Amino acid sequence: MSDERLTDISTIWTTISSAHTPGPQGQAAMEELVGRYHDAVTRYIHLKVRDKHLADEVLQEFWTKLLTGKLAGADKTKGRFRDYLRTVLHRLIIDHFRSRKLQSLPPGDLLDSRPDEDFDRVWREAVINRVWSRLETYQATTPKNRYATVLQLRRDFPKASIEEIAEKLGEITRTPVRPEAFRKNLQRARAKFIELLIQELRETIHSTSVEDIEAEIFDLGLGPLYRRYSSPTV
Repeated sequence: MSDERLTDISTIWTTISSAHTPGPQGQAAMEELVGRYHDAVTRYIHLKVRDKHLADEVLQEFWTKLLTGKLAGADKTKGRFRDYLRTVLHRLIIDHFRSRKLQSLPPGDLLDSRPDEDFDRVWREAVINRVWSRLETYQATTPKNRYATVLQLRRDFPKASIEEIAEKLGEITRTPVRPEAFRKNLQRARAKFIELLIQELRETIHSTSVEDIEAEIFDLGLGPLYRRYSSPTV
């Protein structure tokens, strides 16, 4: 993809801006934001705030701020959206505990600028889930495409031979599948997964250079998967 086209890609930053404009477009953008991050934000807050009641209060405050436009000032020039979101959540937790005059913050130093392993793990899982969703959508909308099914079979049976997994795919499709055909489809499925992973990450970072995207992949701990799926071996 050319550098010119990269500048035209809609990112999460533009979605945030659009979400706070009146009309159907704004409503659609807000629904995308909530759908995209609801599970990740919920899991993270409950990890950090061990008290369910307090966690629910922090969550309610976050969604209120989002829905009322108080997060509309996100600045894409500052880099990665995940860093911005993590900072917002840290401040919400800290402010909530201080406003209630609680004696101590949740486990972990939220005032420290060091990486937050809990947040990175939740974010990484959210990214992978969204990429899988993209792959499943691609399969569902592309005639005779089995990329999601093929990749899932390889994941479910990591020690099985290609011949064995090809037979399992044949049982699903009710048509014979030759091992070589399965191998080629698996390679293409992995390549498509990497393509969709890059697309997902490109929407959450600034800038979107190849170097920055690869750095984000490795920073998220996805380097081993990236290398394996980029390899011609199966």
